[in-house]
Formats: sequence, structure tokens, C-alpha cells
Amino acid sequence: MKSVRETGFRSDCLYAGIALTEQLGQYCDFHVHQIDEIIKAAAEDRWLVRRYPTIYGTVNDSKAFYVLNEFNIRSSIIRTLQIDVYINDSLFETFRGDGMVISTPTGSTAYNKSINGSIVDPLLPSMQVSELASINNNRFRTLGSSFILSPKRKLRLDMRANGVNDFPIMGMDSEALSIQHVDEIKLEVGDRFVNIIKLHNNSFWDKVKRNFL
Repeated sequence: MKSVRETGFRSDCLYAGIALTEQLGQYCDFHVHQIDEIIKAAAEDRWLVRRYPTIYGTVNDSKAFYVLNEFNIRSSIIRTLQIDVYINDSLFETFRGDGMVISTPTGSTAYNKSINGSIVDPLLPSMQVSELASINNNRFRTLGSSFILSPKRKLRLDMRANGVNDFPIMGMDSEALSIQHVDEIKLEVGDRFVNIIKLHNNSFWDKVKRNFL
């Protein structure tokens, strides 16, 4: 993910996932000692190119970013966040809780899975919205489960001005996004795809089985 971010989420090149340990991650098909195998696989046309969807977002209509795994937002103090959640500019719910995680299909196996979100096939460009410890009682109510949005849907998170939401903790994949006085976050399925090479016998679901079953 770091190399994808540092090269600007380019769609005109191929990325190779190379593991530095024996454990192959979700984006890795090769170990670091298999450089010769990578070259041989290319020469023999034994690999495929998988186009992984991204999420595009802005904060306060200024700071723009892409993510390959997920965007998450959490309270920076021991208080709950209050967020008005809009889908295509229509108010869907008012969230109260620790935070929210918005993930890509490949990111659905990461932070999203740890909070009981669904695993989504990356052949389905989409983004999944999952809650972190939402408050649900007679006074406050949220959906209480994750939901998936298509590329035709846009998500807007309006932060309630209550002195708690001014400086939330926000994460783009494995990097922090530090912005004070956050008013509005807009997210949608990105227009860029990350092209990662994979072997024929190592599909996304093969990796899910290997890592979780």
C-alpha cells in the first residue's frame, strides 16, 4: 500500500505484491526471494492483472485523497462522535459512537472484518460503511450493521459541531490524516483502479481461505 500511495495511485502501471516474510498478505503473490520467479512468470505469461477498486475522498472540500484499503474516523477523546450520514445528499442517519470505517472490497478483509463487516469480492467496485461501537437505545438509533454502496452512490459525513468532533482521528490506509476543525467528509468509489499482478492459481478467495480458514 505504501508504494501505491507514494506513486500516486497510478493506473498506467503494474504493481507487484512482494512479501518480506513467509506469510503472504492479501496483495502479495510472491516472496522476496522469488524475484527470478516473477521474471519467469512474466516471460511465460503466467500471471493475470487484477484491477482493485479505490475510494476517493475529500475533507472540507479541499484535502483530496485516495485509499486502497479503508478510510476511518474516530474520536480523539473519550467521547462519542456525532455524524450526520448522507447518501446522495439525502440524510440517512445520525451516527453516535466511537467512529466509522469505510472500506474498499480488498480492504473489507482488514479493519472492516475485525468489526464484523462483510468480505466483498473485488470484482464488485463498491465501498462498505461499518460502525465502530454505535449507540443504540430508545433515544439514539443507527442502522447497527454495515452497508455497501455502489459507484453511483456518494457518501457525505457531516460532523456535528459540539466541541467533540473538531479534531477527530482520521486514517487513510496505514497513514494518519491530521486536520483540525473537520466539518464535512465526502467519499465515493474512486475513478482509479490499482493494477496488481497475480498468479493464475492465487485468486482473492484463495487468499481469503489461506489467511482466515
